[in-house]
Amino acid sequence: MGRRGTTRGLFLDRRAFLISYDKDVDPEGRSLAAILGAVVPVCGGINLEYYFSTVDNERYGCGTKLPHNVTGLLGVMNGMQGDLRTGLTWQMVEIHEPVRILFIVENTPERTLATFKANPLLWEFLENRWIRLATVDSTSAEIRMYRGGGHFETVDGSEVDLPTVRSSSEYHLNRMEHLPIVRVQPQDSRDS
Repeated sequence: MGRRGTTRGLFLDRRAFLISYDKDVDPEGRSLAAILGAVVPVCGGINLEYYFSTVDNERYGCGTKLPHNVTGLLGVMNGMQGDLRTGLTWQMVEIHEPVRILFIVENTPERTLATFKANPLLWEFLENRWIRLATVDSTSAEIRMYRGGGHFETVDGSEVDLPTVRSSSEYHLNRMEHLPIVRVQPQDSRDS
């Protein structure tokens, strides 16, 4: 969550769900609370379903969808027998990276943490480490990662030098694998 300019020029390869937010026009944090209250449970829940169905599809997923029979609108069974399987099929998760979701909020750690603490569901997601949380300072660009127990730790990303590509469409053309994050060359400098 943040101003669009924060991620402009980055190729994030299907890894981002970007929500425009400017803390300067939300001094009381009402929009922050409303957005996080909707996004964290939905995205966090979906991410966990994909995560577990990807890392162990036989136990937490439901295998291949080819022999499935829908059972009681609750799940599927393989053929006519077997245990009820409620996870996702391999065909749904095979293109997803099994990673824990990271929410990055362009705001202060104090205001962001207060928003999580004020909502028991958000706090449960955060404190039980079902999600990860980082904040970005809108002026200094300092990144702080939540480490539990109400504490944030500064992350030093200064040594990361991302490669630059001419355009995102050229970068991912004819490629199916997960691609590293890169910077996209600004349009006005592509012809030089």
